[in-house]
Amino acid sequence: MRRVRFPFLLAISWGAIASAFYRPNSFTLFLVVLILICSFSLGWNRNLFYFWSLILAFSAYGLLGSNRLNQQANQEVGQMTVRLIVQPDQVKVNEEGIVHGSGVDEKGQKLLFFYRCQNQEEVTLFDNARDTLDIEGVAEKERILPATNEYQFDFQQFWRSQNITHQLSFQTLRTKRAKPKNIWQTFSFKIHQLHKSAEMYASRLPNPLRDYCLSLLLGSKKSQLYEHNPQIAELGLIHLFALSGLHVSFFLTFIQYLGRKIRITREISDGLIVLFLPVFYLFTGAPAVLFRALVAGELRIIARNLLHPLPGITVWSGSLLASLIIYPQVLLTMGGRLSFALTFAILQVGKMTYWKRGVYLSTVTFPIILAQQYAWNIWQTLANLLAVPVFSTVILPVTLLGYFIPGMATVANVILLIFDGTVALLGKLPGQIVLGALFWPTLFFLLIVPFLSLAVRKRGKAILTVCALSFLVTNYLLIRFPRDGEWTTFDIGQGDAAVIIEPRMRSVTLIDTGGKVSFGPQKSYQLQRLAESPSERSQWTLKKQEGLARNVILPYLHAHGISRINTLALSHQDQDHIGDARIILENFRVDKVVMPAGMASLPAYQKKIRPYLRGAKVIEATNQTWITNCPLQIVYPFEAGLAGNDDSLAWIGRLGGKNIYTAGDLDKEGEKKILAKYPDFSPQIVKFGHHGSKTSTDEQVFASWQPKVGIVSAGRNSRYGHPHKETLEVAEKEKMIVYNTQSQGMLRYVYQKNHGHFEVTLHDPAGLKSTN
Repeated sequence: MRRVRFPFLLAISWGAIASAFYRPNSFTLFLVVLILICSFSLGWNRNLFYFWSLILAFSAYGLLGSNRLNQQANQEVGQMTVRLIVQPDQVKVNEEGIVHGSGVDEKGQKLLFFYRCQNQEEVTLFDNARDTLDIEGVAEKERILPATNEYQFDFQQFWRSQNITHQLSFQTLRTKRAKPKNIWQTFSFKIHQLHKSAEMYASRLPNPLRDYCLSLLLGSKKSQLYEHNPQIAELGLIHLFALSGLHVSFFLTFIQYLGRKIRITREISDGLIVLFLPVFYLFTGAPAVLFRALVAGELRIIARNLLHPLPGITVWSGSLLASLIIYPQVLLTMGGRLSFALTFAILQVGKMTYWKRGVYLSTVTFPIILAQQYAWNIWQTLANLLAVPVFSTVILPVTLLGYFIPGMATVANVILLIFDGTVALLGKLPGQIVLGALFWPTLFFLLIVPFLSLAVRKRGKAILTVCALSFLVTNYLLIRFPRDGEWTTFDIGQGDAAVIIEPRMRSVTLIDTGGKVSFGPQKSYQLQRLAESPSERSQWTLKKQEGLARNVILPYLHAHGISRINTLALSHQDQDHIGDARIILENFRVDKVVMPAGMASLPAYQKKIRPYLRGAKVIEATNQTWITNCPLQIVYPFEAGLAGNDDSLAWIGRLGGKNIYTAGDLDKEGEKKILAKYPDFSPQIVKFGHHGSKTSTDEQVFASWQPKVGIVSAGRNSRYGHPHKETLEVAEKEKMIVYNTQSQGMLRYVYQKNHGHFEVTLHDPAGLKSTN
């Protein structure tokens, strides 16, 4: 035990320290303190001295790396001429001619870039590129924006974990074939060119074989595996489909099997493996999680042939230490956490039966997946128990045969279709439980319980199980029945979406859903055709029409433990208000859909709402309609109309002792009618109509209402110029505090009884303001 304790404690200490340097928070700092305290179990001897010496050395290394990344993040932004070296497998172009990818500038810094092609020739150049490109042009350099909504996937943190902090938007671009400057560049260019050729070959295969080859064999970013079968993520099977130790183990076993068949010695076979591993790692794009498997494989082979077999914990510790040196932020990614947690857990389950092992591994992944998805599928354990052996013995071999052997693609695709369909069917069964965003102490305790349970007897296991369930249930109840209520305006881009959650979650009301806005007819360019079925093409068309609801509204509501929406209010028929209603209706149980009277007869409703209702009650409303289990009252329209801007639903209510008003895109005439109909109503908090357009916010109405706070929901760099100067002048005249999603991200009005205050996601120079 003492023999493996030193490298183990050193590895997890380095992991905690690196995580704290690159993403300091209460959890990572707690881990550092806890693990360093555990280091004294080494005893007061030279081992402790060596341990702390190495800790100090790595701390200096981590501090240097994080400071260098912070300096890079603070680089000058603006318009400049930039030259990039772009590998052919690191760039993609879509049918609209938008090119995006990553490249390396002349200083060696990696950058994301975007460019809108001017013609078909440019589209074809990037679509068919097999050579490394040297591109140069005038670009707008800017920092990658952080998540502007709570619980939204943070692309800034994701790209920082890969040492990327900026992106370029090219206005002009010149391209030519890049010339390598040295032997290493020649080798690197050739590897990427071969990878791109392999991707292009895989892209011509039928699906799902195409997606499986791109994901399992090539580690390609072009795979649409999760888009075509989202149940893979819901059932916790991500670890099977991301290149990792399972795949490396399969390939190594295959090489050793071939070696025995052609009668070569084990030493020669091991030598081939030692060469194969780094080449395969570089060929697949050098992913951080695959580096762990590379190091572990090399350590085992070298130790077996030159030293003596190393304990599994020592190999695991060595692979983590090496990974942290090359990829210090590996444990800040979900893939890294899953990879190292699962491989460590596998080392502990040697004597367990297959079924016990499956349940045990499922409990290990439970808090890691829950921290990312906020939901748990009760079929996940069963799915993993059934999928893991099938994956190793059938899916990987079939994928290999389908890719490499001409004529086998059709047969392989049929087998994969059966597996894919089974996963999809299992994932669609009722059983997803939305638990919410658990507090980190709960998640940490749930993570260590499976490991602690191995060190105690039956009674200890029972106590740990009871404690874990108590933590989980208590945390869930705190999430499910919050003390405070909130009125949250999402930063949804150019659109509108807001949710009202009453205290103790008495009701959930979602007002509008946002949606992707298209400005006029879009150019469509010809790309290499993929072998797509009609259903895949239809699915892709729907995906292209989506706005931000899937990435913004879904995770936020799930993080709050919400799986049911009492009222989905759609203010009117415009795309930027109802375009993502399908996503909401497909992913939540919705009791009723409320919309302005007359909208049900319109094509927008028939196409975007009706096919996805799933039993939700439809209410066409006027000011005479009373909505049950809803904290708001409808005050407009007065009669049925065509669900245009001038027919928008207008809602009023009282939250936290303040009267509120929100009315979609309602114009000035509608505001005047409301004032005339309800002269005694005066809101203190107003959501400016039509994203702050001058067509709303009537000066006389606001002079009568005298609101104190105004909310603007509009997209950044809005081509409409929202909010308009005229609207802001009215707000200034009334001495209103104005909150704006463009500069402050998601806006939350948090209230309890007769008190409320605003919270913003991105802090403006004026700081946090309160309405109290």
